[in-house]
Amino acid sequence: MHIVLDNFQAIQHPQIYQLLIRFIEYLPANIHIYLTTRSHLELPLANWRVKGWVLEVGIRQLRFDLEELQAFYYSSSNDEQQVNALKPLLKQTEGWIAGIQLIRLSNDDGTYIDEFFMQEIVTELPVALQDFLIRTSILNDLEPCVCTVITNEANSLAKLIELEKNGVFIEQIAGHPSVYHYHTLFRKALQNELRKRYSFETVTAIYWEAATNLCQRGDYVAAIELALNGELYELAHEWIQCYLVEIFAEGHTLLFRQWVQVLRHAQFSVDINLLVLYITTLFSMHEIDRANEIIKELLFKQDALQWMDSFKFIAVSKIFEIINAYVAYMKDGNLEKAKVGLQTRVNVRKEKSSLYRISLKYNQFEPKILRTMAGMKGRFLPVEKIDALIQVLCDSEIKERNITGVTYGLLAEILYEINDRERASKELETALQYGLHFQDPGLFIPMYLLKARIYMTNKQFEEAYILLHEAMKKTDKPYWIGVLYIMKAQAYLQEGNISYAQQEFFRVTDFINYKIARRNPFYLFVQSKIYYAKNQIEEALQIAIRMKEGAIQEKQVGTLIEASLVEAACHFELGKEEAALAILHDALEQGALYGYCRTFLDEEAILSLLHKYWRIRQHNKQDAFQSVPLAYVYKLLQQNNYTDEWYDSFTPRERDVLQLLAEGASNNEIAQRLQLTEGTIRVYLTEIYAKIGVKSRMKAIVWAKEWLGY
Repeated sequence: MHIVLDNFQAIQHPQIYQLLIRFIEYLPANIHIYLTTRSHLELPLANWRVKGWVLEVGIRQLRFDLEELQAFYYSSSNDEQQVNALKPLLKQTEGWIAGIQLIRLSNDDGTYIDEFFMQEIVTELPVALQDFLIRTSILNDLEPCVCTVITNEANSLAKLIELEKNGVFIEQIAGHPSVYHYHTLFRKALQNELRKRYSFETVTAIYWEAATNLCQRGDYVAAIELALNGELYELAHEWIQCYLVEIFAEGHTLLFRQWVQVLRHAQFSVDINLLVLYITTLFSMHEIDRANEIIKELLFKQDALQWMDSFKFIAVSKIFEIINAYVAYMKDGNLEKAKVGLQTRVNVRKEKSSLYRISLKYNQFEPKILRTMAGMKGRFLPVEKIDALIQVLCDSEIKERNITGVTYGLLAEILYEINDRERASKELETALQYGLHFQDPGLFIPMYLLKARIYMTNKQFEEAYILLHEAMKKTDKPYWIGVLYIMKAQAYLQEGNISYAQQEFFRVTDFINYKIARRNPFYLFVQSKIYYAKNQIEEALQIAIRMKEGAIQEKQVGTLIEASLVEAACHFELGKEEAALAILHDALEQGALYGYCRTFLDEEAILSLLHKYWRIRQHNKQDAFQSVPLAYVYKLLQQNNYTDEWYDSFTPRERDVLQLLAEGASNNEIAQRLQLTEGTIRVYLTEIYAKIGVKSRMKAIVWAKEWLGY
């Protein structure tokens, strides 16, 4: 017999509890009681657990995990893209099954969710408690002291405890002091109700009180966020200016960018100091068009207001000049022109402006400095020009600033790319020290990655794994930890351990949102390599093509070459030799322009194709591949210790015979072309057959076409 008592939290009378306890304790073995409840029950659970009478199913067990959510949406699908696409939904709903169902039914607009919360939860509560819930919904973290300020409830902690006890979509996230958090969907529903129930003035007052209290208590980030959410733009702008140094020192660059965008979207007049620093964040995010808009806006203001001559803006005016000079030098390499901005001296004492203490970050998400604006998206300058730039930076006030460290990092990556690994190792250590000193993961993570690449190139895989593990301890930023896992997967792949590579790769989306990851070229590159290693060539090809399209759109030279090499390897593996050679040629054209080397050498899958390309170029002087210097191709092969032993084993006359043979000439035609007798040609052919290990003319022709590119 099975007895189910649903919604048992409705029972409040103690005598009923006593009757139920007595009833349960004397139940015969064939009867089972099921209690469902939203609140904790005053039952002797500890005693019953000892006796083995109880099976408890709590919130954790009732939440869907990713596998269960996948089954709910896709039945038996194992598609990685579909699974990862569900991760944001899992985070939003926190696995709450009813919420998942309601979102699915309401096509993500949230209407059914709001109705559910209002009808099933909120309206069933006393009016005072409803007011408490609705007012405090503006807070991300529910601290009792802040709740008291905006609700005038002296016993806010007791209210929060009561709400948790009754299971009202709230959980405790910290114990000392107590901090609570509303379920994400519940909080959104309450915020919507806030604007329905109260006047604009009341809502504004609630936001102002909460934001001001948070700011007074030192939580300026939460205060600014709350002020912007409540459309208190003047207050938010004032706090951003006040805490500008702290914002950049504590790594809130992306938040700063979002805040300025909110202010500008609201047509609020943003201070020039903020706009200049906003430009640096846009450059670091590759939002060049938007950055140029702000630059034009500031130049227009300079013409109208001469703001760069004002003492108030002396610090940011120099930052403005330095960024423009640096980017201009990367474009044209004109050092004398760049010196004007880079060697500019400040005519006032630094301590008079707190902005001198700001350490700007020039890379927010790229695993290589070469992919940033500092690296001109892979269109790097020759080493001697970067050396000259570093000398200028070290002779100026900028020597101890982060931009100098970024330039050292750029130099290290260029040195690695041209295969000067010894000097690259030296320069990356300098850049690494800058990155760690300024706590800039956008600098020190790419340097750890470069160091790992050098280890991998030297087949020192254990050292690479240890280094990447240590690097993970240097940052608490999930995104950068995810990037390190991508590199770890690549290391295992290069070592030949596909299983471990895949295992590490799957961990990436625990740190990087899948929607972001699947647009990340580094993620796509390693994903395509894993598919290639598993002989899933078509899948690898599709990813390489997507990666290539993104590189063309972003004008990323290095990534374009990487994607093209994977694409060429896939075509070659699928037997599409002509397409593979054409794609390789395009990659070589891009590489030759800037001197790329290691990108080709690290892609072992295309080495045999590169050899074939070389043979074709040697023996077909008028072919369509002439735009790539033959010396550049030969240099790549030399760097890979390539020796064409088959070709070198032939005498010059044997090579001539082979070429004519491959072209389909008969013995008589070969003899006439070379002015020899047919008997001599037969002798040459016998020698050739012996060297290549064949016994027939047809097999010799096939060999010549395959191995020598005839």
